[in-house]
Amino acid sequence: MRNKIQNWLVIGIPRNWETALSQPVPIWGLKPRYQVEFHAMNAGDLLWFYSTSPVGGVIGVGVVKDKYINNVNLIWEEELKRKEVIWPLRFRIHVLKILPQVRWEIDRVKINDFGLFWQIGFQPLKSEHVIELFRRARNIFGEINEESIFAGATIMQPIMIKEKQPLYTPSPEEKLIIPHKELQNQIAEIGKLQFYYTETEFPIELPSEKKNLDVVWKREIDGVPTFAFEIELSGMIEKAIERLEFAFRKWNSRPRIIIPKEFVKKVYNIMTISDKSFSQQIKIYEPKQLTELLDRKRVLKTIEQNLEIY
Repeated sequence: MRNKIQNWLVIGIPRNWETALSQPVPIWGLKPRYQVEFHAMNAGDLLWFYSTSPVGGVIGVGVVKDKYINNVNLIWEEELKRKEVIWPLRFRIHVLKILPQVRWEIDRVKINDFGLFWQIGFQPLKSEHVIELFRRARNIFGEINEESIFAGATIMQPIMIKEKQPLYTPSPEEKLIIPHKELQNQIAEIGKLQFYYTETEFPIELPSEKKNLDVVWKREIDGVPTFAFEIELSGMIEKAIERLEFAFRKWNSRPRIIIPKEFVKKVYNIMTISDKSFSQQIKIYEPKQLTELLDRKRVLKTIEQNLEIY
């Protein structure tokens, strides 16, 4: 069985965080003097990313994916300049919640009153600090705790551009459908478990108006959407497809639409007048298919964690 999850504070300068988070799989490194802490850290432990001045606060949270020692590969600017490895005790990170870089200084979580030894760049957090950190992070990352940390999107945006939903009376069958927001969070979590950076309410600028894609999966934090998802439970299929087609044309995003079964025929009818290259790429899912997929992924993640094979 897994050891109890530990919470670690990882302290670094903004430039080193930029480099770490820009890697295909984010990575951090420690100097040899942190051997004891390095060996005490386990895969699955929580990591709180603290960026020093001018940010001065926590900018994200993740889990340890794996750890290893590397005395060969140069990653950070100072290593490249000196042509030698400075931080050989390395661990890869599965990022769970992160602020976009432009918001680091504005929305970071302040913990300067914790009374920590700031000269120590990697240290375990006391339980009272963990509780308080989760409480403060709630304003930025939403309602999270150690059990729900994987839920929801990776990239957190405070300003959500809400679209007006059409007025309609749902049928008894529609009332059984999972709520829109819950589906967004489920799709975001599925993407996160597949090591994508996920974001809800991703803003796009259509020729005539500003709108949002319901969910996107990205390979880089500040990158473009690899997958674009639209959830349409009320029958306004045309607008959803318009947004997906925009993402496909602009970024070659893979279009995915989530709709109740009774709207599938309508999608196919719309696709008959769409460009062939787009219509061949779009995939249609029912809400329950994604819920079932997430349930299975959660089970698999738990098994992997218990076996310590992940």
